[in-house]
Amino acid sequence: MSKQEKMPFVEALEAYKEQHFVPFHTPGHKIGVEAPQRLKDWMGPALPYDLGVMYALDDLHEPEGALKEAQDLTAELYGADHCWFSINGTTALIEAMVMGTVGPDETIIIPREAHRSVISGLVLSGAKPVYMDCQFDERWGIPLGVSLEDAVRTMEAHPEAKAILLVYPNYYGVGVDIVNIVKEAHKRGLIVLVDEAHGPHLPFDESLPIGAIEAGADLVAQSTHKSVGSLTQTSWLLGQGDMINKRRITQMHQMLQSTSPNYIFLASLDMARYQLATAGKALVSRTVELSLYLRNELHKISGVTTMEYRDIQDRVANYDCTKVLIDAKELGLTGIVFEQMLRKQRIEVELVQAHHILVLITIGDTKASVDALIKAVKTVSDEVLNGSYTTDRGLDGNFDVLSKDSAVLPEPVVRVTPRNAIYAHCEQVPLRDALHRIAGETIAYYPPGIPCVAVGEVISESVLQYIENRKALGYVPNGADDMTLETIWVLQE
Repeated sequence: MSKQEKMPFVEALEAYKEQHFVPFHTPGHKIGVEAPQRLKDWMGPALPYDLGVMYALDDLHEPEGALKEAQDLTAELYGADHCWFSINGTTALIEAMVMGTVGPDETIIIPREAHRSVISGLVLSGAKPVYMDCQFDERWGIPLGVSLEDAVRTMEAHPEAKAILLVYPNYYGVGVDIVNIVKEAHKRGLIVLVDEAHGPHLPFDESLPIGAIEAGADLVAQSTHKSVGSLTQTSWLLGQGDMINKRRITQMHQMLQSTSPNYIFLASLDMARYQLATAGKALVSRTVELSLYLRNELHKISGVTTMEYRDIQDRVANYDCTKVLIDAKELGLTGIVFEQMLRKQRIEVELVQAHHILVLITIGDTKASVDALIKAVKTVSDEVLNGSYTTDRGLDGNFDVLSKDSAVLPEPVVRVTPRNAIYAHCEQVPLRDALHRIAGETIAYYPPGIPCVAVGEVISESVLQYIENRKALGYVPNGADDMTLETIWVLQE
């Protein structure tokens, strides 16, 4: 039996349970004895594994035994040197990457499509962001990431930068030219950080894009719960090479993880690694086959199109086909209405934008689940085309604002570092009076959680227009004190 066929932390946890110690420690339900009845109904067999920090097991903050072995096996599986498990999601890992590589007033290059957790990392580290331009596809209404040329141009313009952060692949499965960007960054001595939240499955099928670790990145954060088998809120961080300071990353990781980590969450990461090591290729291969089957069947439905790699390959280097963008523009539907109609068929999607919805095909999908989606999309098409559903552009949330300008993120203008801005004296003003003021809060829309304006940035005409367009389409902001965004916090002048 190879090392990868073991689950060291899971086995240690199970062995500890079988010793039947009488607990005089947290948690208060005492291995499930007095957990709420509904919790017992939901999780009865799992409750004895819900332990606090047990010296007989291992400590997430300074792992030395079974947990360290589990992390080392994960690093080995991906070809990395180090691995850190997270029970606080990928958000905490992205923050740890940033904090572990750049400090106050040091420069980090980030893409326009960076998740709001990157801004949080900038607040915590005190670093200065420099943005790279992001390509945008007008037909599909999606970001395509930074081009190699723009990445190099930005690095050349900012030789003081210590690190560069990439999103790879993005929410839509689009991947930048990561191999060459990493090479160019390393030539200039920059540490490469990668938000690979949507890519832990990539190394397990040759038809998928190259993984970020294989491409040479230094630190890579993956949301294992998004496309592989661990529990929601769990992730891991992979690291390699001499450019990173492992101890500093560990220190930042410690700051951002609970001091009472959930052992069931940690065990699920060990289980997910084992599943990938022993069955990953078969599972991910099946996932790819299902995504191709879905695309083929959707092409047969009138008024519905899917974005394919051939549509964007002149501008992007990689594409993950398991992220399926389904567009209903020819049916005259906005993404919002398309989603509402699918929900009536008991289909829940990942993301809504412009005229499309996005679905994720993962190792948990089956032909039955994919067939249910195909049937639902066919029902929507039939209802629109046979007149049983009449598109009402007023109900669609102002169809006319679904233009390129409504989807393109505003160009960020950084005036104050996020950390200094978050601690500055602020005032709340009407949104219409905020033009040219400096934002005192970060405003994003979920999904995908990319800020349209971050704390410390100028509120430009394009920011105000973007917010008004989102309002007209019925989107709810994330990060705003005033959820109506009639008012917004700005730095005092």
